[in-house]
Amino acid sequence: MKTSPPLTRTFLLGLLALGACTTVKHEMRESSTRSMEDQLKAAGFKLMLADTQERQKMLTSLPPERVTRIPRPDNVYYIYSDPDLCSCLYVGRQQEYDHLQQLSVEMANANQAMVTHEIAENQQAGWSPSGPWGNIGYWGLTNPNSMGRPAWDPE
Repeated sequence: MKTSPPLTRTFLLGLLALGACTTVKHEMRESSTRSMEDQLKAAGFKLMLADTQERQKMLTSLPPERVTRIPRPDNVYYIYSDPDLCSCLYVGRQQEYDHLQQLSVEMANANQAMVTHEIAENQQAGWSPSGPWGNIGYWGLTNPNSMGRPAWDPE
């Protein structure tokens, strides 16, 4: 049985790792976009499919996955374009945009409270950022107390 040279195997493993990273990056971006779309719906933005020439043109001309302010003579509109997932536009006015801003602040506060709670729970359980083993420092050399000795122990 013929075996492939080490260089070929390394190259194939590298390609496989690169493909996995690309997939993860795409899934994270898709998840982020879906989260934003959920916030837009909750704020009252209207979903408009890009099923006409005018909407298709707007979908391609606006920056993707960003809320863009569009002033018109009668009103100011805020439009979020999603050319990748749904080929659609989310359209809202000032009231919906203000509600979106409020939801974003509430979500940031909730995330901060959750992280603070988790840190407090971990500290209560005796866990540090590096686990229950403490900080071992630079290979255990920079922290004199890296072996779990009490701070008052000279050696």
